[in-house]
Amino acid sequence: MDQGRSFAGVAVLTLALAFLGSACGDDDPKEPQQTPDAGQPDAGQPDSGPTVVDSDVALARFNENGTLDTTFGASGTTRVDLSTVAGGTRDSVWGLAADSSNRLVVFGARRGEGDRVDADRFVLRLTADGARDTAFATDGVHSLNISNLSDGARNGIVDRNGKIVASGYTSQPTGVGTQAANRIVLVRLDDAGKPDNTFGWKGVVNAAPFLGQSESNPEWGMAEAYAVDQFSDGSYVTTGYGRSASSGTVDVVNFKFSATGVRDVNWGMNGVALLDLINDQDRGRNLIVLNDDRVCTVGSVTPSAGKVTAMVFMLDKNGLRDTTFAAEGYKSYDFERPEQAFFGVAKSKDGKWVAAAGYRAGGNQDDDSVLAIIPVGGTGTEFAKAVPISETENDRFWAVAFDASNRVYAAGYVTEGGDNRMVIARYNTDGTLDTTFGTGGVVKHNFVVGKVEEAARGIVVQANGKVVVAGTADK
Repeated sequence: MDQGRSFAGVAVLTLALAFLGSACGDDDPKEPQQTPDAGQPDAGQPDSGPTVVDSDVALARFNENGTLDTTFGASGTTRVDLSTVAGGTRDSVWGLAADSSNRLVVFGARRGEGDRVDADRFVLRLTADGARDTAFATDGVHSLNISNLSDGARNGIVDRNGKIVASGYTSQPTGVGTQAANRIVLVRLDDAGKPDNTFGWKGVVNAAPFLGQSESNPEWGMAEAYAVDQFSDGSYVTTGYGRSASSGTVDVVNFKFSATGVRDVNWGMNGVALLDLINDQDRGRNLIVLNDDRVCTVGSVTPSAGKVTAMVFMLDKNGLRDTTFAAEGYKSYDFERPEQAFFGVAKSKDGKWVAAAGYRAGGNQDDDSVLAIIPVGGTGTEFAKAVPISETENDRFWAVAFDASNRVYAAGYVTEGGDNRMVIARYNTDGTLDTTFGTGGVVKHNFVVGKVEEAARGIVVQANGKVVVAGTADK
């Protein structure tokens, strides 16, 4: 029923374009208009304002010791420009995955075709060695356009069956006056990059879990999918944030969908696993399904007014809080700043560890990367600390991965003299830097000198131990 209403709603999208086009808040018609995020702006993502940033998808691969692997792409790096418009425009990246053949799958957003200024979701596939995979979709790229509305592309996965699933959300008219609300949008592609017609409607699930509240209050709530992962039975789980009311604060929300894209209304509590601490802002930013089908969500919560802390939220396979992880099913991590969050999460191949990476900010101090390494099977000691790459300038982690030896790779950016550089740091499970990697455990890579639009948003370790990061880089 939820799915049916979703696509009935899509039929009225074109009628509301004039309203939405005037409400996106972007002053520059050449810049892609992204659906507004209820949280803080994220580094490396499309912004509002008169400045036009021209950035490309950028990948780099490193050897196990941290040196640049010159056999990848063009001397170690690959750049792909997906939005070739006069004056320039921004391609954004949210995630990176590798399939069983070590091919690389990038998830992000690009400007719409022609004169459009909205953003389309893209899935880009490269060969294991960084060349565009022209056998995939159209010249290696699949794009999703929902009635010329800006799509909020987020993370994605290559699932157990080799299907590619991209998560995100799109603000769409509800049919109630001029209201528009964010709806979960999932896309599943087959190995050739074509929409998988066995999933949702022509490969797309467009879901609004929080519909009109009553006849007297018909306005909808909203929900987003920042990430998706798969259970062992082939079904999926998402995380993000949302609310049942048409306005107000947001909560962490997780939903389960069947292998064919039907929402499971019996999972969790009435179809949702929700985390709300004090009726303030709480947000899910990423998740991973553990080997025992527990769901580990990371993000941020507000335990007290004016204080945002990083968070790890654990659910059992039925969507109920895992009280063996913590008394209330979640842990809040205070790294002693006003704003803190985890954005990246990964599990070790043996299932015994989870790592979460993010940042702390505010307090009139530079931003610092933060990292948590948590035992979730067997024995081990939890590590959770701020791990600044620079003591004087900004650095943040956006993504994290494990290798086959349970070493942890955290990736993001560091600013040095006004110049952003991609950064990777490798840690042991006790939180110490692995000094056999790069310089003292840290690798920095500068695509373009003197530019600020440079950050790694995704990281994978290929089967041969090579480390690949993906993000954006200025022209």
